[in-house]
Amino acid sequence: MIFEFAQDFIATGESMEQKQSRLNAACTAWNIANLPKYERRKTLERYLQSYKAQNPGAQDSSFLRKDMEHLIKQKNRLFPQVKKPIMHAEIRGEGDRFSISAVSMRTE
Repeated sequence: MIFEFAQDFIATGESMEQKQSRLNAACTAWNIANLPKYERRKTLERYLQSYKAQNPGAQDSSFLRKDMEHLIKQKNRLFPQVKKPIMHAEIRGEGDRFSISAVSMRTE
C-alpha cells in the first residue's frame, strides 16, 4: 500500500538515503491521514516545525508542505478505510529498483 500511494514521491530521491528519507515522510503523511480531520493540520504543522529544527540548512519548507498535503489526500483517496499506523518502513535496493518493508500496528 505504501508503494502504491507514494511511489512517485519516493522514486524522486536520487540516492537510497534520499529515498529512505522520502519513505519516512510518506509514512508520516500516512499516519497523519489516519487522524481525525480536525487534528491533521495541527499535526502537520508540528511535523514541519520539527523538520525545520532538524534541518537548519533546509531553505523553503513550502515544497515539503505541498508534498505532505498531497500524500495525505492521496492516502485518503486510495485507502480511506485503512487506519493502521505505520510504525517503521525500510527501503532496500539499488538505483531505480527497490523494495519496501513496513511494519504496521493493528488498531482494532
